[in-house]
Amino acid sequence: MNYHRSSVFILLLVVGFILSSCSNPRASSETLEIGENGEQMPEDMVWSVYDINAGGYAEASAVANEITEAYGTQIRMLPSSSGVGRMMPLYLRDADVGKIGDEVKFAFEGTEEFFHLGWGPQDMRAIWAPIAPFGIAVREDSNIESIEDLEGMRVPHISGNTSINIKTESILAFGGLTFDDVDVVEFNDYGGQGEALIQGELDVASINPLAGGMFEADSLDGIRWLQMPASDEEGWDRVHDVASWFNPREIDDGAGMTDVNEILGHAYLFAGYADQDEEDMYAFTKSMVEQYENYEGATANMWTYHPDEIVASPAEMGVPYHEGSIQYLEEIGIWDEEKQEENDALIERQEQLQEAWTIVQEEAEDMNLSEDEQEEHWLERKEELVPEDF
Repeated sequence: MNYHRSSVFILLLVVGFILSSCSNPRASSETLEIGENGEQMPEDMVWSVYDINAGGYAEASAVANEITEAYGTQIRMLPSSSGVGRMMPLYLRDADVGKIGDEVKFAFEGTEEFFHLGWGPQDMRAIWAPIAPFGIAVREDSNIESIEDLEGMRVPHISGNTSINIKTESILAFGGLTFDDVDVVEFNDYGGQGEALIQGELDVASINPLAGGMFEADSLDGIRWLQMPASDEEGWDRVHDVASWFNPREIDDGAGMTDVNEILGHAYLFAGYADQDEEDMYAFTKSMVEQYENYEGATANMWTYHPDEIVASPAEMGVPYHEGSIQYLEEIGIWDEEKQEENDALIERQEQLQEAWTIVQEEAEDMNLSEDEQEEHWLERKEELVPEDF
């Protein structure tokens, strides 16, 4: 297959490996020990995260600060507004873990940007899986009352952020719509949607209700959220036709909310590659739980980091858990035989995907397909060779 690999180098320049440090000059090497059995936290870690204005960056910062304070681990964060920008440091092994979105699923399957880059299926693993909310907001005085009303309206499409765009596509599908039914506005600033909504540049914002910019937008002119009731089974079937890993979520503490809102929920993972050290990932997972009470109040969504609230089922995410994380999940009693079977099946799926990728590459070369034809051929053959059972 022939791919536009030059985009990799451009992305590296764009990412720029912006480094922001979470450090504790008072910490000593002795504080790296965690737990009764003397497990060791890594002395240094690098995390790939969403850009600075995103809620995920605030969450990652809160966790990083407490880990550094408790154990002395020096953590550098690499922010990026694009899915490939967040995956690239992981792919190059310049980052240990990422607080990343749906790009982990795309990378696992070798689809979207990761097809075009020629990466193929990537052996990704979940480490911790809090749930994040996502929805479509309108101005308080808008005539838009439901997702069905979005036909012909100005809806953002975030450049270079397939993770956000597939959520927007899924929400439109809930209302029986596609991007073809709306006025798509190419938009570069995910976190700036609230301001654009209030300024009249967009009719809706497609975003996490806990994003700081949405609270600011609500304070300026008032906003509200379009509902996705769990009781609308046909609507949710259409969502799952687009992305099987999205599910209903109730939230009452987002911007502009005064009572329970029914919107979309998704696992917002800490994730990395399967070859990350098992002991390091065990200690990292354990550290997030042990420090939970110290960061739980940092943002409105931190409660979803509690072990009782995370997505513990690999099948719900479509990505297997790392062995180091599984070891800790077993210790705290939220791992069982059913989850292990799901995990094993997904690991086997990754092996089959990589085998299928090799087969389809050879087929595409023999058929002399264009890049667009190659992608269509891969998606069709992937479904034939490795049908998705999750």
